[in-house]
Amino acid sequence: MKLPPLSLYVHVPWCVQKCPYCDFNSHGKKGDIPETEYIQHLLHDIKADLHYVQGRKLSSIFIGGGTPSLLSGEAYRYLLSEIEALIGFEDDIEVTLEANPGTVETDRFKHYVAAGINRISIGVQSLQQEKLTQLGRIHGEQEALNAAQEAHQAGLNSFNLDLMHGLPNQSVSDALSDLEKAIAMAPPHLSWYQLTIEPNTQFASKPRFYLRMKHCGTSKNKVRHYLQSTATSNMRSQAMPKRGFNVDIT
Repeated sequence: MKLPPLSLYVHVPWCVQKCPYCDFNSHGKKGDIPETEYIQHLLHDIKADLHYVQGRKLSSIFIGGGTPSLLSGEAYRYLLSEIEALIGFEDDIEVTLEANPGTVETDRFKHYVAAGINRISIGVQSLQQEKLTQLGRIHGEQEALNAAQEAHQAGLNSFNLDLMHGLPNQSVSDALSDLEKAIAMAPPHLSWYQLTIEPNTQFASKPRFYLRMKHCGTSKNKVRHYLQSTATSNMRSQAMPKRGFNVDIT
């Protein structure tokens, strides 16, 4: 029986502050992050599960969180070199790192590329300051623009922008404005997903606050029509004439 391709998820639980909609295992950092100690624990866990490899090499690694971009390029260089020594990489392996625009310093992505990361997923969520504040995000529109520019210049194989819709008091026009601005950043991939209220989050623990939120009820058909008309033609003529562009709507 042919085995499926082998992938690895690596979790980094720290963030600057926990967003009120987040139900992941993430924690606002207090003081310095113990990079070296944590990576040793990750490697210990990987070694304990090596029997699942069954002779395969890794085809993809996804580093999520939390905010993995809080760790240094040197930390990831060591982690990835150790993983490769333990398991081995396919020649075309994709290594993705989630990044928060509020933690992206000048040339930071270049350090990640040097470490072996070849794809970045940037958590933009919105490009309107009011919405970012309501979501508990630590960045603004300019930081998101800077992060996208850094991604273009860092030598990555690809990068992704994450956007959210169904935000508090968000109109369809607001949502499509975010989408248009994100497309103008020319990312190879764009994810556009709905805010959901999960148990054990700050939003879920304050139902009266949440009930006052007026969701835009954005129609996916409207978005698809938008992408097939003005935005798509702009992308073809200006943004990426020679590269594919994928949009996921959830």
